[in-house]
Amino acid sequence: MDISNPKQIAEIGEKIYENTYKSAFEVEHPGRFVAIDVSTGKAFLGDTAEGAMEEAHKASPKGLFHLIKVGSPGAFRVGYANDTNLDWFSA
Repeated sequence: MDISNPKQIAEIGEKIYENTYKSAFEVEHPGRFVAIDVSTGKAFLGDTAEGAMEEAHKASPKGLFHLIKVGSPGAFRVGYANDTNLDWFSA
């Protein structure tokens, strides 16, 4: 599987979650975190984001993972900038 960017990982991970895990996990595991391996479709649960990712990396050290907080619209807000001259500490 050729996955070349974070947006693809997120899209594939969301699709796997929606189609395979969402209905059961939102009843059985609300508030927990799930790391979806987008290469295999396997899910790894944890009480924290770190716990889910730790379980995922143990099982699949080279996996590509999408992290979801069960029952929430998103686990985290993530952003990035491609401007290496950006000064985060200026007023």
